[in-house]
Amino acid sequence: MRENASLETGFVFPERTIVRAAADQARWLRAAGVDPAVWDGIAEPTLWGNDGFRGMKLVRQQPNGYVHVEQRMQVSEHAALGEEIRFRGVTESVEPARKGRLVTQRFEVVRASGAVAVAMTHVGLLPDPAAMAERGGGGDAKGEPEPLEALAEQAMTPERVTTFSREVGNLIHFDPAFAMGLGFRAPLAQGLQTMTWMVGALGPEAPLSVTCRFRRPVFWDEPMTLLGRRDGDGRPVYLETRNRDGKATAQMAVQGAR
Repeated sequence: MRENASLETGFVFPERTIVRAAADQARWLRAAGVDPAVWDGIAEPTLWGNDGFRGMKLVRQQPNGYVHVEQRMQVSEHAALGEEIRFRGVTESVEPARKGRLVTQRFEVVRASGAVAVAMTHVGLLPDPAAMAERGGGGDAKGEPEPLEALAEQAMTPERVTTFSREVGNLIHFDPAFAMGLGFRAPLAQGLQTMTWMVGALGPEAPLSVTCRFRRPVFWDEPMTLLGRRDGDGRPVYLETRNRDGKATAQMAVQGAR
């Protein structure tokens, strides 16, 4: 996909009005391995991240091959399913990186009252295919050294990954030839798909602040385990997903509101 001049620091995305439909949310949550009943009547906050990606697609800021590196999310309050919200965003930075360019965007979910219900920061790599084909230098993202409690297991499938990601449009999620061209053995599940599963373990808390780092790719046919650590009140304060080899694929710190 050809980029345009919108891929620059300070670009303000056209504001959009969005209404989250219950049927759409249920379909996406099931694809992520989450029971829709957990978010009964509530717009699940992680899924707003895909509205950010749709906005990027509309202005050609999200070429095929974009690799999500980190997602920060602050939930001040929850919007409701069927509620009309204003969705706005800005490109905060575009910087050179070892394997391409690192792009940071911030998106906000604004309710009719003017309150920012959810704020999200996307950090992603726009890859240079030649650099992506090189091996080494990425570091070994190991799991937490402390014992973690096993919370859940699931296996990704091509059908579920495609259901979660097809409206975003990034070929890396459902085109095997394209994924292999970037050095991956198969298409990748979105980082947000894994993160939605992780946030489902927290439930509809607000205020809430999380930082999720996507450490390794999750292939569209890969089993995963969700583990966590709780505080003295039994509330998860750290969540981690691991692949079949026991290596961390995503690591999420859970904090209070910022």
